[in-house]
Amino acid sequence: GNRAAAYLKRKWDGDLYAALRDCYQALTLDPHHMKAHFRLARCLHELGWSQEAFDCLNLFKHRFSDYAKSHACDTLDRDIKAALFSQTEDSEEQKDVRSEDGMRHASSRQESSQEKELQKNACDYSVRFCGHCNTTTDIKEANFFGSNGQYIVAGSDDGSFFIWEKATSNIIRVLRGDESIVNCLQPHPSTCLLATSGIDPVVRLWSPRPEDGSQNDRQVNNSDDAALANQKRMNADPLEVMLMNMGYRISGFHDVDEEDGNQGDGPANCRTA
Repeated sequence: GNRAAAYLKRKWDGDLYAALRDCYQALTLDPHHMKAHFRLARCLHELGWSQEAFDCLNLFKHRFSDYAKSHACDTLDRDIKAALFSQTEDSEEQKDVRSEDGMRHASSRQESSQEKELQKNACDYSVRFCGHCNTTTDIKEANFFGSNGQYIVAGSDDGSFFIWEKATSNIIRVLRGDESIVNCLQPHPSTCLLATSGIDPVVRLWSPRPEDGSQNDRQVNNSDDAALANQKRMNADPLEVMLMNMGYRISGFHDVDEEDGNQGDGPANCRTA
């Protein structure tokens, strides 16, 4: 339940669905968990499943009548009903469009038998690894790593590759593998050695370093900041990200001025050498 609340607040890609899964699991263990039930309705609403959210909230108000008139419950109830009303209006507009050329528009919305079969046999994920970014190239290879496959490694658009602990999905380390993008990662089958490649015309080999206290200049020290930056990158305009990677500064995309709080509105400038 508490992790679901953290997911709802953070709202990274996939967090709403992860929160819904946590709420469902909490209710499986304790059907009278009030917060899990309320958060489940909120997750359904924010995922766009308005009818399911409406039914879930009505059940919540029936089970927990003392909280049915709370401010949070009233607010969520209004939001869900507004979403249902909006969906009803959209549905009516679509019917009006189909009436002009019903066959063409109706057939475009039909799901194929293959699609229905795929949906019926779909499997949910078992664990989620967050932090890297993939919006620029078609491939971001992920692989098992370690003597027992106890780690997961994957490339990222920020030029880094991430190492997660498989059992906990925690980020163990982030390393700079390329000046632009890391796409491919392959572990050696019998030796502790990892090969990475990306946009640079080189393949880098990674092996254990001596434990002499020396710093690795390719290690990203703050993995949390790197993960947050990648989350913002994935939800930014692709053209702006491309220009930013090329060295341009786009109005409204870079940081806010610390003194007056105004965003820069000057022309795009090339990065100095």
